[in-house]
Amino acid sequence: MYFSFNIDGDELDRRMGGGLYVGQIATIQGGSGEGKTLLSLRLAYGMIKHGATVAYVSSQFPIREFINEAESLGYPLFNEILSDQMCFITSVFLMRKNRKATLDELLNLTEVKNKQILIIDSLHSGMFSDYDVVEYFSKLRKFSEGRIVIVTINPSDLDKSSMFKINEMSTTSISLNSKDLAGERKHSINLVKFPMALKTFQQSIPFRIEPGRGLIVEISSIS
Repeated sequence: MYFSFNIDGDELDRRMGGGLYVGQIATIQGGSGEGKTLLSLRLAYGMIKHGATVAYVSSQFPIREFINEAESLGYPLFNEILSDQMCFITSVFLMRKNRKATLDELLNLTEVKNKQILIIDSLHSGMFSDYDVVEYFSKLRKFSEGRIVIVTINPSDLDKSSMFKINEMSTTSISLNSKDLAGERKHSINLVKFPMALKTFQQSIPFRIEPGRGLIVEISSIS
């Protein structure tokens, strides 16, 4: 089973092979400002438009700022949060009895278990009391059975050994890169490990960011 994230006027779904398959844990890796939240929002918005239900865990935004950020990018999600098609969870929500929650407590929340997609943006040591990133990925991989789990992570927050194990346990690995070229910031989505694609996909996908339109994929010759 695959979930499409196609939306009108945007070819990202086609460039990424026509959807994401259920049963995978996908890691989106990138440094600060390279578009991890943007891509997470774009995927969530697209899959929601095709009927999927999403639990979105943010370590960065309170709910009002998240709604405003999504709206400013052209991915309005207020009604979907209101109707519970999307469940939005912040780090503050994860606090229980003046302590940080564990990952197991998050995964056992009814509003998370009942959703088809889980997005954690972005995973870092301050989110949970029992932080062990390698053990987390082992648990998340098991949790992905019958679901899609997407985790964003900054590789600079982890040592090489941990990153190696994360890449090994991730069924899908996506790397975001950006660089300045001729006075302009260039961004790309790189499908490092991308098995079971429904259709032909583009290994490296250039994109730009526009207010009100979000992630814009450049014209490509992929058929």
